[in-house]
Amino acid sequence: MGSAILGQARALGRLQGMLRSGRLPEALLFCGPMGVGKALCAKEFAKALNCAGGSHGAFAAGASVGAPCGECPSCIQAEKGLDLDIQVVNSAYQASITQEDPAKQRGIKIDTLRHVIKDLELRSMLGRWKTAIVEDAHLLSTEAANAMLKSLEEPPARALWILVTHQSERLLSTIRSRCQRVPFSPLPEETLARFLEDRGCAPEEAASLARRGGGSPGRALALRESPLPDPADWAGDPLAPFRLADSLPRELHLARPLVEAQLAHMAWHLRGREDGLSFRSRAALRELTSLRKALFSNADPRLVLELAALKLQQSAAP
Repeated sequence: MGSAILGQARALGRLQGMLRSGRLPEALLFCGPMGVGKALCAKEFAKALNCAGGSHGAFAAGASVGAPCGECPSCIQAEKGLDLDIQVVNSAYQASITQEDPAKQRGIKIDTLRHVIKDLELRSMLGRWKTAIVEDAHLLSTEAANAMLKSLEEPPARALWILVTHQSERLLSTIRSRCQRVPFSPLPEETLARFLEDRGCAPEEAASLARRGGGSPGRALALRESPLPDPADWAGDPLAPFRLADSLPRELHLARPLVEAQLAHMAWHLRGREDGLSFRSRAALRELTSLRKALFSNADPRLVLELAALKLQQSAAP
């Protein structure tokens, strides 16, 4: 498992220390950029808590205690998604409860959290740890976040929340204060390029994707599968902002992640300019940050993308 989570020695070492000591908080907050292994690490950590043969695994470099072996019945069940003591809360989980389309899940609802809390309050039949992994925890509705807060204030025995997010600032401050933060970092370009080469990229393509990936294997792979328009190709076209907006799907829950990816791509372009971070580039980056926040405060994705593209063009104007 250690080899599957790249470049996160600090986070893995902290989690390994918890496994060695057996002392855990009621909640962990896995925070950091998208696509750097947070969700995968959360699942492996939950698996390690109940592993019957931890001395065979490699949760962290050089680990010899408390790592998931991948071979015991507990690990095998967890790997197949059949471990009833591990709940992964995401769009698929919520859709299974609401009997709705997973693609139409726009946030984590109060009924979903109540279902998870009820499960955590039931002790494991085997006396093991029960873990709820909340992916994209920043999508918790206000009602769901308040329900989670109450659970954190009166935590069941041997129950652990793991909140996974790349936007921890959107969580309630009262929830953040009750979680132990485990920060994850972007990968160095060299590490990311080797990762991409191992997955079939030619060295030139791997180097290009690593430069644009922002230290995120997930983002680099997404760029490979669905390349985004290069700002260098449209920065001089006055109609480009409107064409970009028109290319978005009408469904807001589909448009928002595409716009977020476009904003990240524009930020990468600004940071990679030959003139470095000029005054105009820095101002444009600040505008992109504000627009990103607006995007997740129910602003129209089309309008956000149009304004972002216009700001980038203005920053390059003579």
